[in-house]
Amino acid sequence: MPEPFAPLHAGPRIVPTHPHDGMSPQAAALWEYFSTELRWGTGIVARLTFDFLISAQQFSRGRPILDAGAGHQRFRPFFDECIYLSQEHPAGIEFKNMQGIAYDLVSPLDEHIPLKSDSIACVINTSVLEHVRRPEAFLAEAHRVLQPGGRIYIQVPFAYCEHEKPYDFQRPTRHGLEAWLGDAGFNKVSVLPSSSAVYGASWYLPHALAKELGVRLAFAERDRLLAEVKTTLAAARALTDDYIDVSTVMPVGWTAVAEKDGQLGECPAWDRDRWLSEIRA
Repeated sequence: MPEPFAPLHAGPRIVPTHPHDGMSPQAAALWEYFSTELRWGTGIVARLTFDFLISAQQFSRGRPILDAGAGHQRFRPFFDECIYLSQEHPAGIEFKNMQGIAYDLVSPLDEHIPLKSDSIACVINTSVLEHVRRPEAFLAEAHRVLQPGGRIYIQVPFAYCEHEKPYDFQRPTRHGLEAWLGDAGFNKVSVLPSSSAVYGASWYLPHALAKELGVRLAFAERDRLLAEVKTTLAAARALTDDYIDVSTVMPVGWTAVAEKDGQLGECPAWDRDRWLSEIRA
């Protein structure tokens, strides 16, 4: 029986590996950028997301990676040793006023990725899939452009409020995400929760109370109750910040890695512009 596909973690509990004392100067600088400048903080969700990005970085080193739905390209510094390509939906550029950002590819993710088949080693898609109208079509396109042995890295919310309306279309379950990836042609799939159930369930409460109590109570009374709730939730999160149960059913989101069948070959030693001109479709 083949070993299960587990590129990020194996076992019943997920324990973050970063940050740690033995990090390289590059990894330490990325952690400072990620936790402070991008304001992810240092909780378990941040640490697991950092592990996820480092895994994509290590897999893609020296190879081409497509940031599909790159937005403000906030994770680009992780891929300085890769051939980094960015793609954004024209509607997303307009919606977020990102006209001043340069993208290698501008096209709807769920219609066409304008690259040749079997042309890149990795696709990364972070906090984007919920905004893709036809996720099955995008994942099929991602499978098409990946080289044999290439991977897609996905981060998508599950227990999270509506946002970037009206471009917010779905929240997949673990099994829904596995099914989408399987239907796209990926036979090696791993989907893991990106937070504890405590974090996922408690994320909503302060937002819900702020809105609902704001129309029922005086501001001072609302703020007092909110402060008490936040203190209690912070204590609960602190008690559950060391690991995540793989079987949790109420995470804030999922991280997934899927690999295309085959063996990843060597990357041609071309400069970036020549390489991109060769694989555009």
